[in-house]
Amino acid sequence: MKKIDTVLFDLDQTLLDKDQSLINFAKYQYEEFSLVRFISDKQDFVDKFFELNHIVMPKEEVFEKLADIFKIEKSLSTVLLDDLNNNFHNDCVGFPGLHQMLETLKQQSYKLGVITNGRDFYQRNKINALGILDYFNEILTSGAIHIKKPDHAIFHLALTKLKSSSECSVFVGDNLKSDIIPAMELGMYTILKTKNYDPYPTACCDNLMDIPKLIKHFC
Repeated sequence: MKKIDTVLFDLDQTLLDKDQSLINFAKYQYEEFSLVRFISDKQDFVDKFFELNHIVMPKEEVFEKLADIFKIEKSLSTVLLDDLNNNFHNDCVGFPGLHQMLETLKQQSYKLGVITNGRDFYQRNKINALGILDYFNEILTSGAIHIKKPDHAIFHLALTKLKSSSECSVFVGDNLKSDIIPAMELGMYTILKTKNYDPYPTACCDNLMDIPKLIKHFC
């Protein structure tokens, strides 16, 4: 059995608490842009913002739909989109134990990387805002290389850049289709971040601090 030397992570809802970050940002926009003029109940805006941002679509469409639903002026919806692009990272929060988990893995000499779907500047802004950039040896975004998970090519590219192999690597993610299945098809160990047990990946956990211990058990 070869020794594990590389740990790759998804970003959204794996390291970044995307759900809470979206809620934080929606509340900020409602107040910052006085959206009470169009939407009397703040929670209605927060709920719809949250819902639409969990559907895979361009951000332009998200704000077009919000404008249609709440009768927001088109000029203002464009401002809201620009604000998201420029400032969403300011409301980003990581899951508990994020820094401690990455520090533990780094001290154990693992090579660390991120493979994330999304616009390059947008995803990198999140990573910077979380204060975790320096932990990673490699960061691949679909926006930069025009390959998206679950395409095996983006996993192969990450492993090549890190000078590692699939049998010596672990992938940690929250999505079976995009993260776990392709990684397992390539022969990687996998950890599904979930509150519920799933038999498909090598292991499951919800607490980031469990990850170093799980990886040790794989060896």
